[in-house]
Amino acid sequence: MVAKCGPIKINHWAHKSRQNCDSWWEAETEWHRSWKDEFPKNWQECSKRDENGELHIADVLTPQGLTLEFQNSPIKRDEVEARTNFHKKICWIVNGLRLKNSLKQFNRAIDEGTRPHSKGGAVYKLLLTDSRLLNQWAGLNAPVVFDFGNDSIWVIGHNDNHFAYVYNLKKNLLVQQLKLGNRPPPIRQI
Repeated sequence: MVAKCGPIKINHWAHKSRQNCDSWWEAETEWHRSWKDEFPKNWQECSKRDENGELHIADVLTPQGLTLEFQNSPIKRDEVEARTNFHKKICWIVNGLRLKNSLKQFNRAIDEGTRPHSKGGAVYKLLLTDSRLLNQWAGLNAPVVFDFGNDSIWVIGHNDNHFAYVYNLKKNLLVQQLKLGNRPPPIRQI
């Protein structure tokens, strides 16, 4: 650390180099911490370096190599894609209650969506433009889970140009599978 004392900014300590700081770091909320605490402490805040030596810290890294990222704060799509490409085997869990109208929009998308035939549980085909969350997170090369604060979560299982195919899953079942290093499965047959 280096002392920074000057006439423009308040006195503070700074890192000597960004090589030991995660440029993707952000402050944690209670929601974020509660998700991390579903997993053993030694799986949390695991660091890896990229090809340039820059440090990146996964919220959770399972022994099987699955990275879990819990996203509460706003994030740009290019950063999401950069993290996804870096970690490769990753699952995003997104706080669906962060924005005031997200749950209302998502529920409306469910109500207006269709239920195509599928193997397993109920699948909903939703128009991407009916929900800001869907529009922002669909099309990622990784599973995305929406947490709306109850014991069920929603998974984007597949998407195409205009639609997302989502399914509902119990949160405790998801956590069990993640602990085994398994990501939520995609929708196989529609």
